[in-house]
Amino acid sequence: MAQPGAGARGGVGTVDGTARVKGGHVTLKGVTWRPFGRREPVLRDVSFSLVPGERVLLVGPSGSGKSTLLRAVAGLLETADAGELSGSVAIDGHGPGARAGEIGLVLQEPGAGVVASSVGRDVAFGLENVGMPRADMPPAITAAVAAVGLSMPLDTPTGALSGGETQRLALAGALALAPSVLLLDEPTAMLDPGHAAQVRASVEGALAAYPITTVVVEHVLGPWVELVDRMLVLDADGALVADGPVGDVLVGERQRLLDMGIWVPGAPPPDPLASGAVVARPPNRRTQEVAATSLSIDRTTRLLDGSTRTHTAARLDRELEPTAGTATALVGPSGSGKSTVLLGFAGALEPAEGSIDAAGAPVSELSSRELATHVGWVPQWSSSTIIGRTVLDEVLVASHALGDESAERVVEAHALLTTLGLSHLAGADPRELSGGEQRRLAIASAILHQPPLLLADEPTVGQDRHTWAAVVGLLDAYRAGGGAVLVSTHDAALIERSDHVVELTPPPKAPRPPEPRRVLAGRAGPLALMLGALVAIPAGIIPDHWHTSLLVLAVQVVLACLALSAPGAGARPTGRLRRVVLRLLPGVLGGLSVGWSTWLLGGHDTTTAFTAALRVLIIVLPSAVLLPLVDPDRLGDHLAQRLRMPARPVVALAAALQRVHTFGAVWSEISLARRVRGLGLDARRPVAMVRDLATVTFGLLVRTLRMAADLAVAMDARGFASASRRTWFATAPWHLADTLVVLGALVPIAAALLL
Repeated sequence: MAQPGAGARGGVGTVDGTARVKGGHVTLKGVTWRPFGRREPVLRDVSFSLVPGERVLLVGPSGSGKSTLLRAVAGLLETADAGELSGSVAIDGHGPGARAGEIGLVLQEPGAGVVASSVGRDVAFGLENVGMPRADMPPAITAAVAAVGLSMPLDTPTGALSGGETQRLALAGALALAPSVLLLDEPTAMLDPGHAAQVRASVEGALAAYPITTVVVEHVLGPWVELVDRMLVLDADGALVADGPVGDVLVGERQRLLDMGIWVPGAPPPDPLASGAVVARPPNRRTQEVAATSLSIDRTTRLLDGSTRTHTAARLDRELEPTAGTATALVGPSGSGKSTVLLGFAGALEPAEGSIDAAGAPVSELSSRELATHVGWVPQWSSSTIIGRTVLDEVLVASHALGDESAERVVEAHALLTTLGLSHLAGADPRELSGGEQRRLAIASAILHQPPLLLADEPTVGQDRHTWAAVVGLLDAYRAGGGAVLVSTHDAALIERSDHVVELTPPPKAPRPPEPRRVLAGRAGPLALMLGALVAIPAGIIPDHWHTSLLVLAVQVVLACLALSAPGAGARPTGRLRRVVLRLLPGVLGGLSVGWSTWLLGGHDTTTAFTAALRVLIIVLPSAVLLPLVDPDRLGDHLAQRLRMPARPVVALAAALQRVHTFGAVWSEISLARRVRGLGLDARRPVAMVRDLATVTFGLLVRTLRMAADLAVAMDARGFASASRRTWFATAPWHLADTLVVLGALVPIAAALLL
């Protein structure tokens, strides 16, 4: 297999056709970082130097600042986070990131690093930033994707990938650059052993092709020991306490590492900590079990044009009834549907075949309060479902939603935080915690209100020995107290402790459905579509009477029907009218509002009011038809290549618009996090419903800002900030369809002028 980075001039890892053939020299002097809102620094006076080509394993207990240190090396600490930074970082004598593509960073939560709407475009993003010629990109992308074991077509939407697949995509994007410094933040944490070995092999192959200076953060050290030369150890206070050849550190510092909670190779898993926090209070409702028949669950991916693609994400070939006092482990390779099954038990996904019932009713049909009394949920990515203002607030969310605001619950919440090593962070913003800390917080939040069934997706990922023992001890105690535990995990020690193991296999991939016929307007480029929407503004302003406005609107309706028609061979696209109507609803409400205010303030003149309302509809209708067909990636291509707009704002705009298409999924995540904790929308209480909608909307805003910050880090990690000469993976042609869309958009203006 061709490795990323292999090849002649212009191959992966080149800038302006000149191959990079050596790793970077990394120097840190006295780096200290204290985020605003934290009393103590996360990193304390860290200094070290890495020679070119050196391979380093960075270890430390959960929350010791390992991910923060990687961002410091990449020069990205202040890209998205605010805090006090002192000390210096240099790569080959200059500031990090001074040359585009010299540093590759795989983030701890790789989904945050997706910058494009399809797999191929996402891997190409870094290559564009380093100025690779367009002709050299396809083989480089193919090699990088193959090296990490992604077998899907390159036009697969990035939103359709599982967590493990997204992690491998992030690694492919970094390896494609063949950077001089490669930073990997737990690259195999969410993968099954087979895929994890494949990722390590791809890293080893890349390092064999290019002597890249590499820093790997992992909690489980054993599989990486043979690939690295040196080990750096951070303690719980973020200080560097050990540094040396990996073998020497493992032998000479063995007991110290074990005492710190490091997963030293060869050491057996620790004994789970006994925990009496909360679990000694088994409620009566624990007899209400949630059970599933054999089932099939589909997942639907929304494409950029508003259409959807549905595929079978999980199959369960047996009944699954987690009973009180037992732990059941869902196992299987990445992409086998483990998280999907848990989402089904959480009421987020309704099975296409079979059923998941609680107390005789489908779990998906339970009210929010009923759902919260049945299940607690620990999501795969714990950062995606944070609700509370502080860590303590987050733990108490479900209890308060169920009407339990007693002082006793607060005491138990503090006990849980102490058990999980989070008591010192009770007043901190939960969004600023490390990944491992957020996962433990999610467990505490799901357990405090004592549901009969705890659903935990990879609960031990990102944990050191001490926090692993605390998490597993808490799960054991919860089970001993009468709770049922259903976990998705690759953790062999956790699987061994389970009462039942259910193995899932990836559903057989159905033949890819034939591409539906493209609507006529969808065959045009983004500039023509946007121009077609913009020229509706004068078409709405010109008419001075409702008769004229109504005729112009009728012309637009005819043109919209023509634009959405899909002649030709192949499957007919579905749902076109429904999607346009849904998008028009805000415009209709706006038109009614304008008409009403015009009537009220204009002497109750119905003619003027009706004309004003029709003007709004004329302006809005083309946008509802055309703008959803705009592909953000293609928009960036066209703005930069045809209009010669500066690359940085154009690419940033395209990446931001690509994120807009994920807002529906983000809204669903936030809604599920609230619903499964008793805070779902209640249509029977209008005032409460409006308040809850406002809260979810605010949560979406907060998540959007966090996503924007993570996106900035991900883009800059692939050379965006320092790109001096950018190339483009795709062309930006102007076709006959573009001209026809623009001419068609001018017809309503001509009609308005003639009438």
